[in-house]
Amino acid sequence: MHRKVDIAIIGAGTAGISAFKEASKYTNNIVLIDKGPLGSTCARVGCMPSKLLIHVANQFYDRRYLNQLGIHCKEPLYIKLPEALSYVRKMRDHFTSGVIDFIQSLEDQFICADAKFLDLNTLKVGKQQIYANKIIIATGSSNYIPETWSVDHSALLTSDNIFEQKDFASNIAVVGGGIIGLELAQALSRLDVNIELYHSHEFIGGLTDPKVNQLALEILKEEFLIHTNEKVTVSQEQANNIHIQSSSNSHLVESALIAIGRKPNLQNLGLENIGIKLNDSGIPEYDNTTMQIKGMPIYIVGDVNKSRPLLHEAADEGRIAGFNAANSEKSNQCFVRRTPISILFTQPNIVMVGQSFSELRHKEYVIGEVNYKTQGRAKIENKNKGILRVYGDKKTGALLGAECIAPSAEHFAHLLAWAIQQNMTVFDMLQMPFYHPVIEEGVRSALRDMASKVEVQAKPFELAMCSSEAINNLK
Repeated sequence: MHRKVDIAIIGAGTAGISAFKEASKYTNNIVLIDKGPLGSTCARVGCMPSKLLIHVANQFYDRRYLNQLGIHCKEPLYIKLPEALSYVRKMRDHFTSGVIDFIQSLEDQFICADAKFLDLNTLKVGKQQIYANKIIIATGSSNYIPETWSVDHSALLTSDNIFEQKDFASNIAVVGGGIIGLELAQALSRLDVNIELYHSHEFIGGLTDPKVNQLALEILKEEFLIHTNEKVTVSQEQANNIHIQSSSNSHLVESALIAIGRKPNLQNLGLENIGIKLNDSGIPEYDNTTMQIKGMPIYIVGDVNKSRPLLHEAADEGRIAGFNAANSEKSNQCFVRRTPISILFTQPNIVMVGQSFSELRHKEYVIGEVNYKTQGRAKIENKNKGILRVYGDKKTGALLGAECIAPSAEHFAHLLAWAIQQNMTVFDMLQMPFYHPVIEEGVRSALRDMASKVEVQAKPFELAMCSSEAINNLK
């Protein structure tokens, strides 16, 4: 059986669905291909179930401070992990159902099967061949576990199976201190699981600012053990024990969560049949403003390209590819990408916005800083731990980026990102309103610190004059 379409999309996750919806504005001759399981990585095993588990853990953890507020229980609060995990799965299924319902509504525009390239425009999909003018690869990524480890992979926890557990072991080693490792390690620790985390680098959670990283380590180590600069191998000598061998020690644990990265799902697509070469990162060379693989009628979007493995970025990339693939008679349109935001939902949040500290090394910049130890609203909520460092152009004060570990940083991260995307200076930002008492006042403190170090100073009075351009633009 042969079928001809305008666009074939391989992968029905966030990026693939976004590409489908955008391309559908211009043509209905589209096919979406995915062998399953359906539901998107985010809704099924990623951001949504992990935030559910984190929410449960934080609710339980906060019991430790109730007595300070005059709130007392006749009996100690306790948690039934099987019930908590059942709740997480129930809510997870709610989020995945919307994605699955949409895909099932596509009828013959969706094919549940594997896809493999036969040539640049032809795919073998199940028992049929599909010729497509343009093809979008949106196959996502999978957890990476080294093949050299002498362990049954099914005995290890990953983000793919952790939410299917009916209960947790009493002690778990977490290997990997990136986003997934840190979020789940803290959540498990707050559920009274004994956690020991191993990370192969000095910096955790993607941070690059030494001062922020140091305080982040100090804060998180108050809750569970963290070993940095530790290379780890995992083996299994007995059915119920996992052997962790690090650079400095060796011990047995009941279970291990592996979070050392994800690999792009490209291995079974037959890319060798069409001459696509992979770079050192294991992906094809492509343009991240058009999403096109150079010189080919093929686009690559979402986690599979390893650029920005986040839902909102996957959605943007899908839209870019869907637009360009559907408008095949025109040259590819170049799209400006949004200011990057990275948020870890640890408590406090770990956030990176715009340019990182490490990206500023060849620029002239100044840093504004605030420590949340004495910040009013943070103290009220007993969350006064953290630091925010904002980076700006030394001469003009243009906001460039920020890194922090701070309470409610997931919210003010957006304010900083919006300001960077609008090319605002620190002086522009200080003319914006700040309510009292709110966590965002800490942002203003950091901005004031940065403003004092900028070479070309604006007028010291933060309120705009009635004749200023900033006010006239609002009329």
